[in-house]
Amino acid sequence: MGIRYFLRGREGHFGLASNERVNSGLVGIVSVKLIVTSSEDNASMNIRARLLEKESWAEDGEFDSHPVLSHGEFRMVQVDRIHLDEDFIDDRFEKASRSRPDVVIFASRHRAESRIPTLTVHAVGNYSSADFGGRPSTLSWAHPGFMTSALRILAVKAQGMGFNVSFETTHHGPILGSPVFYIEIGSYEELWGREDAAEAIAASILAIRDDGYPKVLGVGGGHYAPRFTDIALGRKVSIGHMAANYALDALNDDLILQMSEKSGGAKMVYFHKKSMPKQKYRELRERFSSQGIKEISSDDLEPL
Repeated sequence: MGIRYFLRGREGHFGLASNERVNSGLVGIVSVKLIVTSSEDNASMNIRARLLEKESWAEDGEFDSHPVLSHGEFRMVQVDRIHLDEDFIDDRFEKASRSRPDVVIFASRHRAESRIPTLTVHAVGNYSSADFGGRPSTLSWAHPGFMTSALRILAVKAQGMGFNVSFETTHHGPILGSPVFYIEIGSYEELWGREDAAEAIAASILAIRDDGYPKVLGVGGGHYAPRFTDIALGRKVSIGHMAANYALDALNDDLILQMSEKSGGAKMVYFHKKSMPKQKYRELRERFSSQGIKEISSDDLEPL
């Protein structure tokens, strides 16, 4: 039996021997972009279906009792638990496939009481308790370049659909050892099945790139990071971990260091100063500065 492929939603077989792999000519660990979809999440499966329609995918092994699908530098897996429970899925995938993720992309639903139609992108981790996966006071690694690229592309692809497009600040699990971000359809169940929204997300995932722009942390403002979203859409910048106002009291020296180190070594921070008390801003500015992290303004960044 050869390696199966998925051609725009249709299955077939390549004429390869059963013991051959798509990466059989490569020695050692192969770096890939890993897309994780969950059968417990209908928005995730909607995005998965759109990804299968858009490109040809080859079956390349098995993970968690489901096929690993391969397209170029991308691998896509399906899990049967919610994403929040998939701690260190990157390590498990590497052991199963000998492919190390450069980035893990969780294609997911987003739920909000506001019920505002929103497509979101965010980094992963907890500034305090771990109420929804991950570990307390622990951030996962972010990929500022890929995450910001996903937001920019999504803002273009989703034009005219009636969705807001925004970052969310860093929140919830799982905990991983590889860079990771979520890209989501929100904010309520009737929207999770919107194929046009899933198509925009699928196209954005497949087009991500790291432009090498300066890496910057974001501190302050609301959960949907309006200021950081605006900067990402208008300036040459790669946004890493972001902390909303509700997380500011938790920002001890260890978490400030985690924000920097786990955002590709970012040494710049943008404060949404107008959103926070002046005393809190001054305190945080000094604490970030003591870690070698420089405050910048949007004027310090080149326009796109």
